[in-house]
Amino acid sequence: MAVGRILYVLGIVFVFFSLVMIIMMFFSSGGAPLYPLFGLLNGLIAMGVGDIVIDLNHRKNTYKEGA
Repeated sequence: MAVGRILYVLGIVFVFFSLVMIIMMFFSSGGAPLYPLFGLLNGLIAMGVGDIVIDLNHRKNTYKEGA
């Protein structure tokens, strides 16, 4: 359960900082937004995997309690 939460929070951090970098590049003169876009994608994937891990652990625990 802790792994899923850590992944989810790490994904949120990556998404937040990537969005900040994209906004900063938008207002500054130039800069390739390729690296922040990869960071954004990485953060979204980490959030998705963390959510899946949390859901699977929750389902496993509810299945054990019901059986």
